[in-house]
Amino acid sequence: MPSRLSGSRLLSHSAAFLVGALVAWVAMPLWRQAVMTWSQDEYGQLVEQCDTAMRDHFQAKQVVARDSDDRAERELGEAEIGLIVCQDYDLYQKRLLQWGLREDELAQMRLKATEARASDLDDVIAIHEINF
Repeated sequence: MPSRLSGSRLLSHSAAFLVGALVAWVAMPLWRQAVMTWSQDEYGQLVEQCDTAMRDHFQAKQVVARDSDDRAERELGEAEIGLIVCQDYDLYQKRLLQWGLREDELAQMRLKATEARASDLDDVIAIHEINF
């Protein structure tokens, strides 16, 4: 008799495990989509702020390389401080990774943030173009 009960338990536990794995496999994409939807606005704002800060910093470095005066040096320092927002962006991105998003989903969120700021291709180019 004990062998019959243990065989029955093994079968029921295996079935429960398989059902649980199937539910998790189906639920994971839904979970990721929910996290993306819930986080898109804040993540998009951080993407935009960091992108702007990096562009400002690059342009300030170019000005200092051409014409190093006190004003240019001060603007470069301000631009470097502005890069702090990129740390916030990076921390938020890592939090989203911990919540189960993959790099592909983060890239999709970045593209949506860029598209939200642009009404046509010229706007997309202007957003990503570095002017100096």
